[in-house]
Amino acid sequence: MRILSYLLLCCLVFSACSKPDDYKKYITGGEILYTGKADSLQIHPGRNRIQLSWLLISDPKINKSKIYWNNRLDSLIIDIKRTSGVDTIRYFVSNLEERAYTFEVFNYDRDGNSSVRSEVTGFVYGHLYEDALLSRAFSSAEMKEGNAVINWVNIDTTGGITGMQLQYTSADQVNHDTIIRAIPEGQVTVLPNYLSMSSFRYRTLYLPDKRAVDTFYTAFETKAVKEDITRTYIRNAGSPFLRDDNQSHGDRFGQLKDWQSNSEAAKNGTYDNIGGTGRLTLWIWGNGPITNGKIYQTFTLPAGDYRFEADISNVDNTLQNTWLLVAAGNQLPDVEQVSTALGSAKLTDNNNKYASAGFSLTATTTVTVGFTGTLSDPGEQTIRVNKVLLIRDK
Repeated sequence: MRILSYLLLCCLVFSACSKPDDYKKYITGGEILYTGKADSLQIHPGRNRIQLSWLLISDPKINKSKIYWNNRLDSLIIDIKRTSGVDTIRYFVSNLEERAYTFEVFNYDRDGNSSVRSEVTGFVYGHLYEDALLSRAFSSAEMKEGNAVINWVNIDTTGGITGMQLQYTSADQVNHDTIIRAIPEGQVTVLPNYLSMSSFRYRTLYLPDKRAVDTFYTAFETKAVKEDITRTYIRNAGSPFLRDDNQSHGDRFGQLKDWQSNSEAAKNGTYDNIGGTGRLTLWIWGNGPITNGKIYQTFTLPAGDYRFEADISNVDNTLQNTWLLVAAGNQLPDVEQVSTALGSAKLTDNNNKYASAGFSLTATTTVTVGFTGTLSDPGEQTIRVNKVLLIRDK
């Protein structure tokens, strides 16, 4: 107990004898003075660069800022010119690799006093990020009343998509380049007076961060507009079909106007005005057989993806070896060589009301479209077609 009382007494005596500013002798170099720090420090990511921003709220004597990164292996100094109020400082650090960085900022006044450290971490983006971006998809791109109409797939805009850039040519041969702001749902884009049989290019714009200073892009893609080009290339396409007045077979039968046919198809007539409506037909009714009867047209198409289609009115009885065909050149193949066609669809019965033969062209090509059939057994069989269509898909 005596020992404890003695220690307390010594402490009180030492405290009473110490001067108020004795602590200063323990501070090397004297009292430390700090200038105002970089307030509200933010990082704005970009393409192999960043922008740093901060506020200068206090201390009008600040005249420099020093920025460190790469664990202080890299640094730079910028001059500051203060105003009478709060200043916003913005500075780009460029030529950075694509990765995460931590930046430190110190302010200095005219007397060389430093602020305390301000620190921020962020990511620098580059080609690795950009190469992984996906184009915004669209559900359809179709010609409607002379305009191209694009229906975009819905998106979550938190993924960074901000817009789409489209390049296209209008029917008056004017080239257009436009950027459209992205809308998350139900977005439809109309390209007015669109040039028929042309393609458009587009790419998607991204911001990786809401504070990003650079926009990133997907690669341009070239797309075609789905277009009904029947009337451009096919003459007398149906609904109804027209008869060649110089080749009628009585009031009902005859030959199709503007279509070609071989002797096997023509001998019974390729036109049937059944019920007062003209239809394309290939038939026997006790007047057969027909061997490789062919009804066709020939024209030249540019490169692209297409469909040749037939809207079928009816089939009588069991239809034999009859095909909707597309072939390169000026002739349709025989039924035995259907595999050589660019596109084909076998015509069967009344359950097959619509037939479609898709085909692709890598260059401008002369093609022949139409029907080839061999009919013999049974002796009574018919196919009648309401109309044909030629659709460009892309």
